[in-house]
Amino acid sequence: MIFGVSTTRKAVFIAETHGAGKAFAVERVRRVPFQFRQASDLAGLLQILSGILASNSKRADRSVALLKCSGGRFSSALEAIKAEAVAELAAFQKGLPVVEVRPQSLKKALGCATGQKWRDRAKQMFNQNEAHDHWSKGLDGAVAAAYKSAG
Repeated sequence: MIFGVSTTRKAVFIAETHGAGKAFAVERVRRVPFQFRQASDLAGLLQILSGILASNSKRADRSVALLKCSGGRFSSALEAIKAEAVAELAAFQKGLPVVEVRPQSLKKALGCATGQKWRDRAKQMFNQNEAHDHWSKGLDGAVAAAYKSAG
């Protein structure tokens, strides 16, 4: 099982997946909203993420595929970067290996057509029948990271 994790300024998205290639499937998706106003908010998010990553703890083949936040001129929001660090800490505390996935690598991993954005391709591949009601930018990142990691 691979937990795909993607963070935004307001939520952490987690996709629980299994398989690889054509057998890749999304079992469950979660959206964990958060606000960072004080240090206890960070601790609260850590507790929630630790609980989620502890699920299915009997499976030995678990890992976390973490979609890295962007840096540079068009960097991610500070809240997203903090949430990414909390997610990585939660995985570490649960003894799960973390695979860092760069957004720049997803076009190739998903087999995007010329000019196609990886987010559009992820939705096309993994939410074709609108099975996941609230598909969003955060969720496509989590699923795409897990898919690339399963590669």
